[in-house]
Parts: sequence; structure tokens; C-alpha cells
Amino acid sequence: MGTMRDFWARERLLRHTGERHDTNDISRIVDIAKTAGYLDQNGQLTELGRYLAREKFDRDEKSRDVHADLGAGTFVLQEQLHSGTA
Repeated sequence: MGTMRDFWARERLLRHTGERHDTNDISRIVDIAKTAGYLDQNGQLTELGRYLAREKFDRDEKSRDVHADLGAGTFVLQEQLHSGTA
């Protein structure tokens, strides 16, 4: 049995696959992921699936963190400009 980390990685991978192929049909999404080699015949993540999930979603999280930091910085700068301290 997989870990919780595998569970969430699989969920994110399936969501990403569905969005990429413009479908909500879970059977089709699972078939696409199996054909691509992301899931084995039992529907569990393969090494390729784990790798893709790690690379794709870790990169997305880092990007989201950078944008969040930039957003906060922009807000602080706007506050300083309005208060005359910039």
C-alpha cells in the first residue's frame, strides 16, 4: 500500500491529467495516466508518475511561494508610498 504522500501525488497527477486532456471522466483520466506510464495496472503511481508529480508540483509550489512573496512585497511598497516612507 502507498503512503499518504503517494495518495496526494496521485490525486494531483490525475487532476492535472484531466485538465490537460479537458475531461472529468475519471475512467478516461486513469486510462490516459496508465497509457502514459504514470500509473501501473493497479492504478498506483509508477516511478515515472512519482517523478512527474515531484517535479511538476514542487516547481508549481515554489512558483506560488515566489508570487506570494512578490505580492506581499508589492503591498508593503504601496503602503510605504502612501505613507510617504518609501
